[in-house]
Amino acid sequence: MKHTLIHPLAALLLTILSLPALSQKTGQPLIDSLEKELPALKEDTGKVLALARLSDAWHPVNIQKAFAPAHEGLQLAEKLHWQQGIANLYTRLGLYTSDTGNNTLAREYFERSYAINTQLGSKANQAKLLINIGRSYLFEANYTKAADYYFKALPIAESLHDEEVTALVCSNMTSCFFNQKDLKKTAEYAEMTVQHAARTDNPTLMIRALEFWGIAKIELKDTAAGEAFLDSAISFAERKGFRVEMANVMVDKASLEPDIRKQIALNLQAEKILVEVSPNSGTVVIYSANLGSAYLSLAKDSTAPDKTLDKAMLLQKARYYLLRAKALAEKRNNTARQADILKMLVDLEETQGNYKVALDYQKRFNAINDSLFSQDKKNQIAGLEGRHALALKDDELALNQVRLSDQRKTSIALIAGLLLLGVIGILFYRQSRIRKKANTTLTELNQQLYEANAVKARFFGILSHDLRGPIINLLHFLHIQKDRPGLLNEAQQAAHQQSIQQSAENLLNTMEDMLLWSKEQMANFKPNFKTMPVNDLFGYLQKFFGQPENVRLVFDEATGLTLTTDENYLRTIMQNLTSNAVRILQETPGATVEWKARVERNEIILSIADNGPGLPPQLATTLTDDTTSDNARDGFGFHLIRDLARAIDCKLDIKTEPGKGTVFFLTLPTAA
Repeated sequence: MKHTLIHPLAALLLTILSLPALSQKTGQPLIDSLEKELPALKEDTGKVLALARLSDAWHPVNIQKAFAPAHEGLQLAEKLHWQQGIANLYTRLGLYTSDTGNNTLAREYFERSYAINTQLGSKANQAKLLINIGRSYLFEANYTKAADYYFKALPIAESLHDEEVTALVCSNMTSCFFNQKDLKKTAEYAEMTVQHAARTDNPTLMIRALEFWGIAKIELKDTAAGEAFLDSAISFAERKGFRVEMANVMVDKASLEPDIRKQIALNLQAEKILVEVSPNSGTVVIYSANLGSAYLSLAKDSTAPDKTLDKAMLLQKARYYLLRAKALAEKRNNTARQADILKMLVDLEETQGNYKVALDYQKRFNAINDSLFSQDKKNQIAGLEGRHALALKDDELALNQVRLSDQRKTSIALIAGLLLLGVIGILFYRQSRIRKKANTTLTELNQQLYEANAVKARFFGILSHDLRGPIINLLHFLHIQKDRPGLLNEAQQAAHQQSIQQSAENLLNTMEDMLLWSKEQMANFKPNFKTMPVNDLFGYLQKFFGQPENVRLVFDEATGLTLTTDENYLRTIMQNLTSNAVRILQETPGATVEWKARVERNEIILSIADNGPGLPPQLATTLTDDTTSDNARDGFGFHLIRDLARAIDCKLDIKTEPGKGTVFFLTLPTAA
């Protein structure tokens, strides 16, 4: 007959208290070394740690001997006012007391340690103590209270990323669901315990997880997997020297063994171990109840081939073990175990014909069972798990909100960065455009400056050219007077003086015109276009040249003709062409220079013709050939004419024949 088991949890791992010289020792060798060293230790925290270590060493060997060093260490810690040491020793005393069955006193120790650890802010120890308090309620079959403390401990352990404490919570939850007969949840939490315990150095947790996992698998009809887990737990405990844990697994395996005699053998083997190392262990209740049930089943089996076992003796053994188990369960206030034992006693009394006693046991069983496994209790535990899951979801939602907030901030920062880059790009682009525009403007200004300098150069060239002729004539006359004073008679001298005087006056007028023009051009050496009559130009030339000696100067009537140009530029061109023609014709008989004006296709064509010898080809090309050097002495006037004409958009053409004369054509637009 299989019976439900209470999971006999082992002691929690506490703060590691290391003594370097003893770090490789365990069990009795460790106890002997500590007891030998203690008398020589000073009354300080080091001795408190040694006493705590000694109590830890006694716990798996003989739990009763673990109390004395723990109490001694507590007294010394209180004397030294060492709060952490006091809290740790209260925790040890709570564990030892719980293992002896006094859960109420154990809770008092745990609660004192919890209060101190809360003041010290030790989250890890708070989680462990919450587990221990829940464990004490689990021993009393108060599963709702136990689960409440476990679910309080779980988020603390998870927040600390403490694998050992998380595994411990999962282990106790496994036991809680197992005692509630929720085998799927039992297997689920057992697997979680194995996963977390595998990443710690806590053999006890691994043994208990494998044990519960195996039991749940067998109950869920996965016998092969269940037995493999149980055998792994026994083998693991034996290798680590954990005899109490090994006995616990044996008891659990016996309860699942279909062969009654194998059940009895396993339980007796576990009893032998526990009597030696932990006679007050909670597992004593379990193997006693299981032995009573096994002997009862064997007594009721009339087909048993072994007739050496007397039925009365088997019933007597069954009664002994069941009543022993009942007393221990009542002493421990373990109502769940009491219910199982009462059910077995009902069967025993009915087998022996004690129906009144059996009925009494049945009533007590029903009352306890109803209180333990009511739907309300299951709903309360489910509600606790649901609240825990909801709390985890709330935490997850809060974390997601934080992540979303961070993502929004990151997105905003990225957008701001992109906008900033965009603004910087626009500024660079705008600066580039401004620089390009400035460069274009600068280029234009440089070009204008170049043109202005070229105009100034042309201006001074024209000035020197126009002034050179009259001055040469004056110098020529002065040289004649000096070198050959008798060459000219009085009448000729008077005529020459009159001519020189006229030339000097013309020179003065020319200089005044040049100075006025230069003043106009000081601010800006650019053509100043305006509308003017052609006759004004002809009148200026007639006045300027008068009637040259040996040359007849003729002007065509140009009444009503007007054009748009720069007056000074055009007058300079016409004056230069006239001066050249007059100079060339000095030795030509019947010399004539004639200016004409006509209109063709909305253009004014001014022409100057002479009947001289014609121009040499190299001089004729000066007007159209830009490659001709400006520094050449021959044809310098033509260079100036060419440049000035280009400045006012005046088209120049020339027609010349040797011995027949030359004609210059100036083509300009008429007035708009």
